[in-house]
Amino acid sequence: MAEPLPMFASLLKQWRQHRHLSQLDLALQAGVSQRHVSFLETGRANPSRPMVLALANSLDIPLREQNSLLQSAGFSPSFASGSLDEASHSLFKHALQQTLDHAEPYPAIVLDGNWNMAMANQAALRFFSIFIDPFQALQDMGNPSHFQIVRLCMHEAGLQPYIDNWQTLIASFLARARRALLANPNDTQLPVLIDEILNHPKAPENWHQVWSGQPAPAMEMIMHDKDQRYRLFTMLAHFGAPADITLEELSVELFYPADEATRVALEKLAEV
Repeated sequence: MAEPLPMFASLLKQWRQHRHLSQLDLALQAGVSQRHVSFLETGRANPSRPMVLALANSLDIPLREQNSLLQSAGFSPSFASGSLDEASHSLFKHALQQTLDHAEPYPAIVLDGNWNMAMANQAALRFFSIFIDPFQALQDMGNPSHFQIVRLCMHEAGLQPYIDNWQTLIASFLARARRALLANPNDTQLPVLIDEILNHPKAPENWHQVWSGQPAPAMEMIMHDKDQRYRLFTMLAHFGAPADITLEELSVELFYPADEATRVALEKLAEV
């Protein structure tokens, strides 16, 4: 019986194959020989820390998984992770707050790596409170610890009854989750979310197809409350080239009015 591969060798091979690269492709990108990549994948050679990082960078591996790859090779993690409230993140939190404030009177939120709302501007809190108390709704839903924003949109106790283009919106979340899983196949929560979406009572059959239909230019959310209809599209922003897990996993979601009626309604909300 063949000896099991060392953990690093096994992980390296998995990532290379997931990225659909040959050993030669990876070797060229990392600036090493194909023979060395082969030796690393068979456990005949042990990598240095710089080599692990060079290979991880060539494979576009998320920082959290780069730490795992380093540890599998016997090295300590290179990338820190912590709360936005820590002093080390104060500068970045301030930048995020400035971005949120600048978006007023339009909603803007910061999502963490689990797609939970980490920060929000007053416009977002005003807008969502038209329909529900999001914090109470999450309580009523059992306080899910992952993908709270998606689950708020999916649940009858959340925003679902107020979303006019519900299937289109949730389909965009599904596509986003699938893309995220392609980027990081080791994420254990994304398959749970994907399965939850596909098995939702209102899920159409075509959601089971990985890619179907022509995507819209941008994600749009259409909502209603009594006689008022709101049409918004969203834009995502990220930190450029972060070297910190928390910062890499954060995204800012900015909501903009897609028609004049929505622009006027949002500006009136800010005057109240």
